Amino acid sequence: MKKIIFICQLVTIVLFLGLLGLPLFQDITHVFTLEELKGENRAMAKKPKIDVMRLDPFPSQFTAFYNDHFPFRAFFFEFDYRIFIKKSPLKQVIIGKNNWLFAGGKELNIYQGTTSCSKEKVKLVAQMLEERRKKYEDLGIKFYIAIAPSAYEIYPENLPLHILRVHKTLTDNFCEELQNTNIPFIYLKEELLKNKTAGQLYFRYDNHWNELGAYFGYNATVNLIKKDFPEIPVYALNDFKLTPEYDKTGNIINMLGDNYKAIFDEDVRYKVTLRDSSKDWYFVEKAGYPVPDKFPYPGNYEMVTETASKELPSILILRDSYFNAVRLFSSCSFSRSVIIFDDWKYREKMDIVLNEKPQIVLLFIYEAQIPDFILNNE
Repeated sequence: MKKIIFICQLVTIVLFLGLLGLPLFQDITHVFTLEELKGENRAMAKKPKIDVMRLDPFPSQFTAFYNDHFPFRAFFFEFDYRIFIKKSPLKQVIIGKNNWLFAGGKELNIYQGTTSCSKEKVKLVAQMLEERRKKYEDLGIKFYIAIAPSAYEIYPENLPLHILRVHKTLTDNFCEELQNTNIPFIYLKEELLKNKTAGQLYFRYDNHWNELGAYFGYNATVNLIKKDFPEIPVYALNDFKLTPEYDKTGNIINMLGDNYKAIFDEDVRYKVTLRDSSKDWYFVEKAGYPVPDKFPYPGNYEMVTETASKELPSILILRDSYFNAVRLFSSCSFSRSVIIFDDWKYREKMDIVLNEKPQIVLLFIYEAQIPDFILNNE
């Protein structure tokens, strides 16, 4: 018995030492043909040169280089993910439970309460928005605000156990200050939570909601506006045909690269069509408003849609990418929708307002953008 235990221990030691020495052996002999970790959305560290007059930076630079290029890197990343702790190789990506991915950075900072926006700054921005409301009101225009929640707020059960929500987030503080204004607004968190049983509302590999989640964002937002404009139709979910489509795309999983894509299952998105085509919307010619310098999506800066129902009110929507899917539903509810992706600045756009003369202006903002919005409008 002792001999068997000794042999098992010896084999374990040999295998362990062999595993440790395998990368060095490959470095020297290059006997194996290895795949690289493909598709990472970042620049890989370059091999540093030794400067004998300045050696201090070399150890950390070489460590970064070797971490990006050591043999069997692709295998060990996949092995580490499948077998052990499902650890993300990137700080920008958080691998949660049930194969959900969460964006680090802004979303995480808001959820954990580590943003740098003070209550005083939040209050000043709320006052600025109230002044904007008054300007619109002087022109006979109603102003509304809708705030889209992050996946952290809707699917916290899929977060790693160590990520905990702060008692009151920046979004909560922002909503509290908006309550001190005369601006009709809605934080869509409760609407999304209430409808989680309808199906998956957010992409698992992207930090946006999918089309089903966007429908509930549309429904609650337009119902808010409908209080002042009762003629606006708010279409039910069964008024639309949502055809499921499956893929492994998403801005978060794309950062991990192709090796990780092979590990995950396909995610669901939907093709949306209104069942009554006579009430559907269509694109019309853009006015050609100037696109901000360096805006990365110039083709998406301005969109204009119309419906055949010319008696319905017109709307100007100042938005970010979270409104992309909402547009598929909301465009049916207005005679004309001018949709401006204002470089994440959410400015009042008085030039467009004066030219379009809409009856409604909607500021639609993803909560992760609130810190930048506050800092840009202090």
